[in-house]
Amino acid sequence: MTGVVQTVFTTLSTIVPATLIYVIGQILTRFILEPIQDQARTVGRIAFCLLAYADLHPDMHKTDRLEEASRALRELAAQLRASRRVIPAYPFFSLLRFVISRRVLLESSAALIHWSNAVFHGDSQPHRDRLAKLLNIPGLDLVAPPHPNSDIDDLTDDDRSLNLTLPTDRSICSLLASDTPKSLAA
Repeated sequence: MTGVVQTVFTTLSTIVPATLIYVIGQILTRFILEPIQDQARTVGRIAFCLLAYADLHPDMHKTDRLEEASRALRELAAQLRASRRVIPAYPFFSLLRFVISRRVLLESSAALIHWSNAVFHGDSQPHRDRLAKLLNIPGLDLVAPPHPNSDIDDLTDDDRSLNLTLPTDRSICSLLASDTPKSLAA
């Protein structure tokens, strides 16, 4: 073997495996990891909606706000169902618990659609509770209400000053409240 052929062979033996590893990594990232992360983001958006739209009632809110919430909930239901089609080998990843099981996904999507319909009637609590239970998202019922006689501001994040007994597992509301800087809460 001449020196030129040996140099070309060495170069190709380095470049080809590196390129294959890069391509395989990109395929895994684009077609498996990103769709799984998108499903997790959708569950995060559902957790956000459980908190953001918990107080909606047709008697107290304008129709455009109710329509916005209904549309957002239906979009989340569609995104949740679509995630099952986008992730390859969904049953396998479901067994490994990397993704939501098919049954939970379909029931959660149905609960979102029922909640979307119930927004206009004011009886959405059972659907929200069902959704929070299916997706293991702590509901609003885990946050202890403030004492009616306390003169402490509602936005404070110091739970000890309220003398409340909060549950040991913290809900999404209390986690969000604890992340608020004191300068914003005052």
